[in-house]
Amino acid sequence: MFEEKVCPICKLKDDQINFNGSGFPNIIFKINCPRCNEFNCPETFLHMQPNKPEPIISAWIRNLNEQGAEVPLINWDTLKDLKARLPDRSPREKQIILLQNIERKTEYPGKAVQIVAEYDIPLAWASTKDEFLYYTESLIERGLLRDFGKSRPFHPVTAIVYNSSAFAVTITADGWDYLEKHDLHIEERTQAFVAMSFSEDLKPIWEDPIKNAIEKAGYKAYRVDAEPHIDRIDVRIISEIKNSRFVVADVTEQRRGVYFEAGFALGLGLPVIWCVRKDDLGNVHFDTRQYNHIVWETPDDFENQLYNFICAIIGKGKEA
Repeated sequence: MFEEKVCPICKLKDDQINFNGSGFPNIIFKINCPRCNEFNCPETFLHMQPNKPEPIISAWIRNLNEQGAEVPLINWDTLKDLKARLPDRSPREKQIILLQNIERKTEYPGKAVQIVAEYDIPLAWASTKDEFLYYTESLIERGLLRDFGKSRPFHPVTAIVYNSSAFAVTITADGWDYLEKHDLHIEERTQAFVAMSFSEDLKPIWEDPIKNAIEKAGYKAYRVDAEPHIDRIDVRIISEIKNSRFVVADVTEQRRGVYFEAGFALGLGLPVIWCVRKDDLGNVHFDTRQYNHIVWETPDDFENQLYNFICAIIGKGKEA
């Protein structure tokens, strides 16, 4: 049926791509791609797949696979939602992500990590092999990575490689210091910071849909007024945002503090999930309107949307 082996997401042409369909009449294909890794999609998606590569979606799928998280079914609705919600990352962010992914693959300091540029493009959330190699070379020039092949003989990977460059790198001592200094172990964090109005009207929204969605997704929900402490509240807020995996910012009632906390999280490079009650959507500050918001009307609607968004964009936590 699919004689030419082409990934429907990243458009890689490779003999190692596998299509395994099952189920009737709604056939679901399990696809294994050397670049994206594993994901499922309906047969109808394969017949109406995108005409061009979707590198951000490929990177998102690869990231979930490498974390051992479940990848949702990829269809046109999923694709549309992800393209609208996944952030555009700067070159600086992509280099940090690449270094972090190499760290995850490093068994111990000094151990070389094999890289196949054609397949490992998603590790830097890059769009092309040239962009991926640029970030790799930049990390080497900055002294954060060392090209293992330049000082010792390296035997290329034995897998069949389609039009690719294979090499190995190690994280240098400066690279380990850089990782520690920037506290890049974000995937290990289990807390989700919630920024929202503390009004009595919205208290039930915190206690049910928000906490439920976050905890069901495998994270611990934290709101600064929910636990007793003796710290200055501004110090506590900054500390807890730094300790969080992501931030849920519900701007309903338009509290300035919510915008401050979300902005601080964005400055740290943390994902921010923006939310607002439908009847307050028109009052959202113009500086943040370009971000997609979860627009909710009922608690159940809010909980379902927030849970699905966390699983799709952040990935399920270890407690799920």
